[in-house]
Amino acid sequence: MEQYELRINIGKGLRRAGILALGVLLLSGIGCNQLKARTRIRDAASAYQREDYPKACPLYEQALKLMPGDLELKRTLAFCYMAWYKPLDENADNKALIDKGAKLFREILSATPNDEKVREALLSLYLNANRYVDAISVLKDQLQKNPRDEELIKQIASLYLRAGEPETAFSWYEKWSQAPPANPEPWYTIGSLCWSKTYCEANRCEDPNLSLEKRQVLIKRGLDALQNALKVRSNHCETLAYMNLLYREKSKWTDYGDKKARDDDARLADDFRARAVQCIEARKKASEK
Repeated sequence: MEQYELRINIGKGLRRAGILALGVLLLSGIGCNQLKARTRIRDAASAYQREDYPKACPLYEQALKLMPGDLELKRTLAFCYMAWYKPLDENADNKALIDKGAKLFREILSATPNDEKVREALLSLYLNANRYVDAISVLKDQLQKNPRDEELIKQIASLYLRAGEPETAFSWYEKWSQAPPANPEPWYTIGSLCWSKTYCEANRCEDPNLSLEKRQVLIKRGLDALQNALKVRSNHCETLAYMNLLYREKSKWTDYGDKKARDDDARLADDFRARAVQCIEARKKASEK
């Protein structure tokens, strides 16, 4: 009986020893991985300082495989991809660096959603690659936290313009106009953009192939927006100046058979030009006091 109990105790001791030994092996494995990772990080940092990104980034990648949950290492590798990326280079490997960096930045934001530096880096990454739709998605994520943030709304509107989506941009500028306090700038911006898109002379014409119908629609939209700006501030000098410019375009693109309508638009343009000059002079005198 005593021998039987002795064998049981020995067996338990051996099992405990085996478990302890396995634990030691696992810990030593973790320690070995960290040591290997640190070595690669050191070599990568040295290459990064020399701006040898093709060498630095793969070393950081190897380190991340050994320490996959390390957020700081993910951040470092993402910035390495940013530094390695060459704007305007359409090579597939070069363009893939944007997606690699973005994936890491988004993983970090998923774990630490208030890390604004990482969010700004992700935005810069997309803008450097002219990936405006992706950049807009970053800004819209921010806007969910503060839906009335005027700066974010303006940035989104301007990015839609750069993405070649003026109608969507106009709708975002209109959204900006709804944020208190009342502000003529959103409406003025729409009006000035409409003039820019419709103005057409030999030395400057943004879209010479724009149809007459679309040009007239844009002119009307611009004039309506500028009228809204004047409702907010009747002495907004820049708005008065663009009313002059848009009425001149309206006169230019009105049916040539309707001379009276063209003359009326030209007179309105002159009136707004005179008001704009008076406004600017009054503002200048006020600033000199």
